[in-house]
Amino acid sequence: MQKDPDVILAATAGFCPGVKKAIDRVLELAQSGKGPIYTLGPLIHNTQVIKMLEAKGIHAVESLSEVKDKGAVIVIRAHGITPEAETEVRSLGLEVVDSTCPLVKNVHSVIKRYAAQGFATVIVGDKGHAEVVGLMGYAGQNAFVVAGPEEAELLPPLDKVNIVAQTTQEEDVFLKTSEVIKRRVRQVVLSNTICKPTRDRQHETVDLAGKVDLMIVVGAKHSANTARLTALCERLCPRTIHIETDKELDAAMVRSARRIGITAGASTPGWMTERVLSRIQKTRRWEARSVWNTLGKALELLVDSCAYTGLSAVGLTYVCMKLQGCRPEDGLLVMAGLFVFSLHLINRIAEKGAGSSETRKIDLFETHRLPLTAAAFASGLISLSLALFMGIPIFAVVFLCWLIGALFPFRFLYGSTGLIDFPGSKDIATALGWGMVCAALPGLRQGIVFTKANYLAVVFAILLVFMRSVMLGISAVHSDLIVGRENFYKALGARRTYITLASLQVLLTGILAGLLAMGWKGHLVAALLAGNLVFMAGSALGHARRIPQGFWGEAAVDGQFLLLALLAWVSGRL
Repeated sequence: MQKDPDVILAATAGFCPGVKKAIDRVLELAQSGKGPIYTLGPLIHNTQVIKMLEAKGIHAVESLSEVKDKGAVIVIRAHGITPEAETEVRSLGLEVVDSTCPLVKNVHSVIKRYAAQGFATVIVGDKGHAEVVGLMGYAGQNAFVVAGPEEAELLPPLDKVNIVAQTTQEEDVFLKTSEVIKRRVRQVVLSNTICKPTRDRQHETVDLAGKVDLMIVVGAKHSANTARLTALCERLCPRTIHIETDKELDAAMVRSARRIGITAGASTPGWMTERVLSRIQKTRRWEARSVWNTLGKALELLVDSCAYTGLSAVGLTYVCMKLQGCRPEDGLLVMAGLFVFSLHLINRIAEKGAGSSETRKIDLFETHRLPLTAAAFASGLISLSLALFMGIPIFAVVFLCWLIGALFPFRFLYGSTGLIDFPGSKDIATALGWGMVCAALPGLRQGIVFTKANYLAVVFAILLVFMRSVMLGISAVHSDLIVGRENFYKALGARRTYITLASLQVLLTGILAGLLAMGWKGHLVAALLAGNLVFMAGSALGHARRIPQGFWGEAAVDGQFLLLALLAWVSGRL
């Protein structure tokens, strides 16, 4: 979908670092086989994310009395708890994991330091909020919570005061409240503990709300920081709405607005705001009704249903056959395409069932779950049948690879074996599976397995598919999808991931350039080298713009295999 220049999504919308860290921590626990896992209260204030975590065996409890399992793991949520509550938790003898946001912990330290010096503590925040309750626990008896300047006027006489802020407080409210307290107290320490992500989000929101005539704030209704963003927007843009999901959008309001701004709270995942953005653009009918628009929607359906991925596997298999000097065989091409289509569809269905969600695919898998499941297993069965027709050795390899791939998302089956818990396991397993079926099996089928040409094709396929999987994983992380260390990018971080991708691109280019210099399959290798250079240029552009994102990005990444297949076919005609 083309971007509407009059619909602006704030760059700071989405999870803050503290929320990301807390979610990553509990996912690592779930994937390590530990459990059951309980969080003291909701890990973050977002209903949709909490449901996703529950589906992965991570449950929120309001009281420790609800924890009955002796082997349970207790997670202290991002908002933090009081010292007394932490002592009680640790006294149970269970494993305790502290996921308190580091910036909240900093406020704890500030409060403790000045309370020890005899300062009263005034917290500018929401009385009863989970974070504020935790802060009060570090302040001792001489502590007060005020929501703003009006409540500050009602404070009793105080001699020495340390003023702190709830980390998601509105800065203007904090400063105005502090001015009131300064006039009434002899000695004041001003500890502006509003976190930087909150400041950045508020500053961008103020700037954006002043430029649009409709402001949309996405996030849970019970989220304090989202409510503050909404109040901030309402002062600058009278037409401001606060929604939790895209289904709450008012189509008439969206169509009538000239310019729309979108922001989101710190506990709102990126995929939710992307869904809102997508629905707004569709509602405004910004795209022209044309043949290209129709083709775009057809391509989107192919990508979302994994059929496009299956076609890309056919393309890669064709390229690997040409590299090995095999004669193209329709049965192998169809088998590889159905094999990849089946496994990717099974994994998508399983991930949706486990709570993982993607911006475009959620509706597809919610409304067509049964037929998609039937298609996944039917295509897998046809793939296995074709393999059996080609001989027992090929069937054995295809069956084993298919079984491992189909069971991969059901991590509980592996227990604590550690078989799939190593960093980047999903990306590595995907590359090995494709490499086996798209490159090794054609060599086995035509009796040239364990030859140099076969090795070359297998390495070529594994490198390409691994890079493909990692790039799509980057998009998943940027969209705040619930993914763990099986995602290479999530496990190793941005810097190492991009260095790895660049190194593999250089390695692949070097291999093809070396083969071309030796005169080995000149036309074919030249065509593949040209295709790889084109994709390298696209990858560099994608990195600069933090893509691939959206179905066009996914189509481009998988489309490289179709491009290489086309170039390989053309080279054979020269």
